[in-house]
Amino acid sequence: MGTARARRIARRAHQGQLTYNGELLLDRLERVAAAVAERGGDWVAVQAVWLHEVPVSVEDLVREGVPTRVLQVVRAFRSGSRSAPARVRRDAELLRAALLADRRHVPQPESPPDARTLPELLAAYREKQDYRLQWAISGLLGEPNTPGAAELAEQWWDSADDWEAQMAVLAARGAGLLDRERLLRKVVDGGPYAVGTAISVLSGEGDQQEIELLRAVLTRQEPVWQSARSRAKERLAAIGGPEAEALVMEFAVELADLPWRHDRAWLHRNAATVIPRLIELLSDPDWWHEAPVALASLRAVEAVGPICESVRVAEYPIPMIQALGAIGSAEAGPTLVWLLGHESAEVRAEALQALSRTGGADVADVAMAACDDPDVQVRDRAATVLARHADGRAVTTLIRLCDTWHAAEAAAALARIGDPRALPTLWNLFVNHSDRAARHAAGRGLARIECDQWSWWHASDDEWVQRAHMWLLGHKPEWSRSRLVDGTKHSKAMVRVRAVEAFGRLRDRAGAEHVRPLLADPDPRVRSAARNVLRVLENPGLTLP
Repeated sequence: MGTARARRIARRAHQGQLTYNGELLLDRLERVAAAVAERGGDWVAVQAVWLHEVPVSVEDLVREGVPTRVLQVVRAFRSGSRSAPARVRRDAELLRAALLADRRHVPQPESPPDARTLPELLAAYREKQDYRLQWAISGLLGEPNTPGAAELAEQWWDSADDWEAQMAVLAARGAGLLDRERLLRKVVDGGPYAVGTAISVLSGEGDQQEIELLRAVLTRQEPVWQSARSRAKERLAAIGGPEAEALVMEFAVELADLPWRHDRAWLHRNAATVIPRLIELLSDPDWWHEAPVALASLRAVEAVGPICESVRVAEYPIPMIQALGAIGSAEAGPTLVWLLGHESAEVRAEALQALSRTGGADVADVAMAACDDPDVQVRDRAATVLARHADGRAVTTLIRLCDTWHAAEAAAALARIGDPRALPTLWNLFVNHSDRAARHAAGRGLARIECDQWSWWHASDDEWVQRAHMWLLGHKPEWSRSRLVDGTKHSKAMVRVRAVEAFGRLRDRAGAEHVRPLLADPDPRVRSAARNVLRVLENPGLTLP
């Protein structure tokens, strides 16, 4: 599924795009991906082949659902970083080597003559149409007052070659020979590159004729017209007015040129218009990522029903599931429960996460069932969700989770529920667990649940356990003070501090006789705690600092 997604992203970005020697870029990527696989590259390296030239940032690829390992390779390849992990550098170098090897087997154009002026470059171009000569010519025409630009503008203005017609527009601009009527005729008659350039040099107030011409450009949906469509929308925005703005909105939702990628506030400014259009696009596989992400950003509750319909048939439903979770409507509950039977563990895990946010079903019951899922990823997610939503029915399951790395979350849930059945497990965590968060969560549970002081406690020589035990005694006024008295005489200073603080928390004025001798303790932390507690015991209205 992952490689198919990477291929789909590349196809959407590079449809119809040619390499420097006239080959379809997608054909080259297919060949290089096969070469990487033959060289021993795994799925990460193969997906990186498809994605390394996609003209979006790594952050945009994150939104597309691309795995982190693939993103690391793409980032390392683009930046040439040597600080990436060895595995990532190895995949990036494998990609680089495969691309270089592929390029060596492609016939290279001959080097252009060493020409610098526009007439010399044009003479060389007439002999051989070299892409490097084209770059050099376009670079010169991008500068003002280039000698020969005016002659070139007249010579190539009506050329049947789209690139030459585009250069004629640039030359006319550089020579100061722009004519609005000729530019508008070029918008009507030119190819995609010439039209895009002509639109980009239009300026001033627009009129009805220009708006209609730009509308015609926006209706050209071929991939090669994408740049011209972008220029048309920019020009309409510059013209302004109700008609131009309405036209921009009509064609705003275009996959290759999404306005909210560069302006996050655009979605919210135009929510009323764009939400119905995004809902319509949910059935289009090319929009199975972008539409749910945008609807989630808008928290579009009206989109929940259509998303629930589309998510059942989507090849890659993760973005839609995440959108349902972000929107947070209980209406999505039944669909998310249905997705828990999906064949993909990733889908089941995401459905659990979304269900914990939306509700609309018995989340605790569903999470308990998912704790027995055959996939570890789903069981981990189920444990986290259950710890957040558990009630008394989940005590036994939570007790089992205390034997896993979810012990801290499970103990916190048991502490919140307060069921005495959890006492043996909480005592075991409190005394023996290596994770501090688990011990603290267990301590909170023991402080909350009524229990006999001597039922489960087993003495420990561990300083951290002793400190925690002193803290717990401070929350149990019904328990014997004998261990607190022993704590004030402990060899470790912080155990003595916790024992003193426990006397203060209990507001036991009789404990002052055990605290007062510690005013002369050799450790300043103990002396400070003793002074604070004695003030509280002698003045009941005060609180511990």
